[in-house]
Amino acid sequence: MCAGLGQAALAGVTAFTMPRLLSAVPGDRWTWLGVLVLAAVCMGGVRVVEWILAEKLSQDYVHQIRLGLLGAALGEGRGPSVGITIARTTNDLTAVRNWIAWGIAPLASGIPLILGVLVVLASLHPALTLAVVGPVVVLACVFAALARVAYMRARTVRRARGRLASQVADTVAAGSAIRAGGGVHRELGRLRKLSGRVQKTAIQRARVAGYLRGTAVSTAALATLGVVIVGAGAGLTHALVATTITIVGVLATPIHDLGRIVEYRQSYLAARRILAPELARATPSRASSRGGADGGEVRGAAEVHVHDLAVGGVRLPGLVAAPGARVVLRSESPERVAAVLDLLAGTGSEARGWVRVAGRDLGSLRPAARRRHVGYAARGLALERGTVARAVRYRNPESDLPVDRELEAVGLAERVRALPEGERTTLRRGGEPLAPPERARLQLARALYARPPLVVLDHIEDELGAGGAELVQRLLADYPGVVVLATDAPERLLPGEIGWDVWDLATDPAAEATPGRVIAAGFARPTSARSPLSRGGVG
Repeated sequence: MCAGLGQAALAGVTAFTMPRLLSAVPGDRWTWLGVLVLAAVCMGGVRVVEWILAEKLSQDYVHQIRLGLLGAALGEGRGPSVGITIARTTNDLTAVRNWIAWGIAPLASGIPLILGVLVVLASLHPALTLAVVGPVVVLACVFAALARVAYMRARTVRRARGRLASQVADTVAAGSAIRAGGGVHRELGRLRKLSGRVQKTAIQRARVAGYLRGTAVSTAALATLGVVIVGAGAGLTHALVATTITIVGVLATPIHDLGRIVEYRQSYLAARRILAPELARATPSRASSRGGADGGEVRGAAEVHVHDLAVGGVRLPGLVAAPGARVVLRSESPERVAAVLDLLAGTGSEARGWVRVAGRDLGSLRPAARRRHVGYAARGLALERGTVARAVRYRNPESDLPVDRELEAVGLAERVRALPEGERTTLRRGGEPLAPPERARLQLARALYARPPLVVLDHIEDELGAGGAELVQRLLADYPGVVVLATDAPERLLPGEIGWDVWDLATDPAAEATPGRVIAAGFARPTSARSPLSRGGVG
């Protein structure tokens, strides 16, 4: 707004100086010319400052939204695909950025500028104001008629881009399988079709944008022509007409901007329609934003209690496990097992219930505190970008415990030392340069780092490679905390000398009939296992 008022004031200086320059004697002419040049330079400087401030504002706003979108994608529950997430954090946020930098900012400065110039014109001659207001009113009517069409075209383009981004991400991820199946040509055909759709919709949107911008350019030209016609009809002096034309020229830029503003506004509305619900999902919960004495330190014995457990509205047996318990999760429903594992690991789940580990309610802990209580390793997980040492310490980044012991325990010490930068080697694209079995072992090292009281393993042995079952046996033989496993071969991971129990997620009819009572059964113990009273039980 200050930029617009400043430019309007400079236009007033021009209106005051121009007639004096045209009628000045040769000795004073250079003085008035210098004033006009200084006003023109200052007007350019104001535009420079306006542009920089607009970019700062838009980038700060987009930065906050980007973090919110990534928080929603990484939060609980199943997020959008990689392609959709990338499209939202690039294309959609570009639409938001354009609206702020080239929409809100020009409006904030353009409206005061236009009003200020109209006041200056009115002070010169009232008829000159009407010559400018008439074309601007027609421009507003055209914008109102095309705004809805521009919005629909913007939505069509973003949908086409989203489909293309999602298809590209999935195709690249499945590149090896596509090449092995001889499907490169077919997949390129699908991408060509989707890319053609983006091309077609973008051209359709450009037609509407062309009408918007073209009308704005014509309006500026008509305003200048109107001033000339009104000046000639009203018998104004040539000096006054020349002054008016110069002042109206100041309006050319904000009037041209109006065409872009409408286009950017509609693209922003189309993006906001999708971004707003995603940002609502990213709003921190009370538990995650709560301050207080939740420092995250693990206190008390490594006991695990799971009560009031339900999946899909069905009550299930809970768990009471003493330190050192080895619990195998079983159910006829893989979805039920996955939901309970997600609940324990805190990765977002359809299961409901409360989980207490080492005397702390996990649901009330902030993520920084929860991660110290639960270690998690599962097949099919990709490693985040970062160094090997960071990957091991990821659950406990503040820890200064060396990672050598964990890497040695999972058989990766020699492999990591052979990397170009050892522990400081950066992992990319899900874990490269490590092979898939080595990435699984690195996950296992992370899960056991700093000895969390609860470790959750989801079929991790399937990806450990040769000797994986023996590795898990060795790691769990003397682990002091509770270990909950989902596995198809528990006898290979937990032989009789270790001892293990089964947490059966079969529905208990009595539990459903009397939801408030404590479930009294649920473990099916192998004959070689120790008594559940020494290791754990069901609650």
